[in-house]
Amino acid sequence: MKQTDKTYDTPEYPRQLRLDTTCKCNAKCLSCHRYLSKRSGEMEITFINNILKDVSQWNPHLNEIVPVNYGELFCRQDWYLILNMISSALPRTNLVLPTNGSFLNEERTQQLCKIPTLKLINYSINAFYEDTYEQFTGLKASNLKQIEQSVKMVKVLRPDILMLTSIVFDPQYQTDRERDDFITYWEKLALPQVIPASSAGRTEKTPQVVVKLPCRSIFSDMVIGYDGKLSSCCFDSGFTIDLGYYSGDLKADWNSSKFQELRRFHNEHQRDTISLCSRCTSA
Repeated sequence: MKQTDKTYDTPEYPRQLRLDTTCKCNAKCLSCHRYLSKRSGEMEITFINNILKDVSQWNPHLNEIVPVNYGELFCRQDWYLILNMISSALPRTNLVLPTNGSFLNEERTQQLCKIPTLKLINYSINAFYEDTYEQFTGLKASNLKQIEQSVKMVKVLRPDILMLTSIVFDPQYQTDRERDDFITYWEKLALPQVIPASSAGRTEKTPQVVVKLPCRSIFSDMVIGYDGKLSSCCFDSGFTIDLGYYSGDLKADWNSSKFQELRRFHNEHQRDTISLCSRCTSA
């Protein structure tokens, strides 16, 4: 089988919607693509409400919603309001929350567990050893104990929530021993995830083999920027691929000519003609 043997069909609706509610993050993770972008802003509550009203009319309902793209939701003072809005407007949609966990003290963790549609939390930790953690994330190592306490609390208060603890792994950041120690430690408490660090336009990390395989995310995921710009890519933090702006009808946007053209380039194995995609190993 060759890379060029693989293609994808486009569903009527996206499987996952990510809302770029904030560009702020208190961490400075070495692998994060947020630093390839100068975008800075927060999504207004009225805008979030309009999006939720639109999506609530879908049949079948949206499968999954993520309340951030590259930011840290807990940098917003109104994070609980936003999660409640999502849960109320989309009661049959799974709410998935990625977080670095540094804000999740006992009080916030208890609040978080009150969100009924929250089904998955991904604690993005990215290290096992304290010194690696501080160098990789720019955060204090004392967060590691707080994250562990938060995981344990969620396990008691909401055993239905799937908890992931993740490490973006690359030998330029961590040793294979640290990766293995991370898995061994966290598998007692959660489901550890090892995520390979993608190139995705990083100047210090470029593909050595031409990638022809179409990317799954553009056939399943959609991102709405804080300013209404649209994306369908996990790693386009700068929204550099022009897919237009939210029109008020997200289903129509998902099936727009710009989205269709991007998918066509990938299905015809011409992703190397798109600047960002040609420098990305994610598929």
